[in-house]
Amino acid sequence: MSELLVFALKFAFLALLWVFILFTGAVIRSDLFGRRVPANAVEAPHPAQQAAEPRTKRRARAAAQVVPTTLRITRGKQAGLTMALGDQLKIGRSADCQLILDDDYVSTRHARIYRSGQGYVVEDLGSTNGTYLNNERLSGPTRFTPADTLRIGRTLLTVEA
Repeated sequence: MSELLVFALKFAFLALLWVFILFTGAVIRSDLFGRRVPANAVEAPHPAQQAAEPRTKRRARAAAQVVPTTLRITRGKQAGLTMALGDQLKIGRSADCQLILDDDYVSTRHARIYRSGQGYVVEDLGSTNGTYLNNERLSGPTRFTPADTLRIGRTLLTVEA
């Protein structure tokens, strides 16, 4: 083989190696820090969801009248666990949280639920994987009623009156 062909093969191998390293780094970065979701990204609702929207709004309005008292884990490793809601409840994996979730996708200090007026508000505390209320990522403090489902990591939570 000519020296030029050997040099070209070495260069191609080196380029492939760098592409592999960069790809692996991008995968690791997305696993550690998650993907960026723009705050103004709004998906168009499915036609079936549009038809069911008025009923959902009525149910949410009726649930807003009821003051919740209990937080229940409905799905996850700790399903069935219930906890009384106080003035504030921190949720995460840290020992200083009132509700410690055994979930790999939960941050150390993930979210908090606190009393505001007649109801409760849920707020994400800058978690890596985000906090979802009714399958929508929270971008700020949001009111939380018995008609809503809260997802933290792989754990689903609801409040009950």
